[in-house]
Amino acid sequence: MKTIVVTDIHGCLEELESVWAQAGFDPETDKLICLGDLMDRGPYSFGVFDRFRSLKRKMGERCIMILGNHDDMMMNSFYDQVVYARWMRNQGQTTLDSFEEHHCDLEKQLRWFHEMCPYYENEDAIFVHAGLVHEKPEENSLHDLIWDREMAHGCQYDGKLVIFGHTETEEVTYRSPDGTKLQLLPGETYELPKQGCINMDTGCVYGQKLSALVIENGTIRVYQESHGEHIS
Repeated sequence: MKTIVVTDIHGCLEELESVWAQAGFDPETDKLICLGDLMDRGPYSFGVFDRFRSLKRKMGERCIMILGNHDDMMMNSFYDQVVYARWMRNQGQTTLDSFEEHHCDLEKQLRWFHEMCPYYENEDAIFVHAGLVHEKPEENSLHDLIWDREMAHGCQYDGKLVIFGHTETEEVTYRSPDGTKLQLLPGETYELPKQGCINMDTGCVYGQKLSALVIENGTIRVYQESHGEHIS
């Protein structure tokens, strides 16, 4: 069984399907971890939601859904006008339009989103949307976990490996405890680090790439699909 990690899909369904195909994703045997931000900005928010909803039903506990800031804004916008206004500024209307196009009432799907977890930890790493402020994930607030950018901007961190998204980077990037950065290039196999952090958000919805990270037998490997260059 391998673990496949994706993040910040933002409605880019076709690129998601393509990068999964490259990674050899098998829902019958693999583990899937999504680091959040399924929705907004891209054209197929409903399709991304529907795909993950189907996979969660099929895979159960092997499909880990982690909450992102856009997912959280979307949920809370139904109860708070201030949050709703923020969501609209972050292109939440694209999500509403996508669900309406498919005749699906988004508000009736909120229970599914409420089941997303703030972070996930296993023997390999801590998986979270935005990163950690405090080394122990349980000591971080929800705001830290889904909004903060300190880890992405290079704060000192020498704890257990953290894999996160949220902050756009040119390539999937590993930063070691001493601050050294290494770009994890697609097609290359690397040893799975025990410490430091990996930023996976490569800005697909902004015209760049969607990345998947495969963890298998103590190694990691990156697969990527450029925006708009999906397999038809």
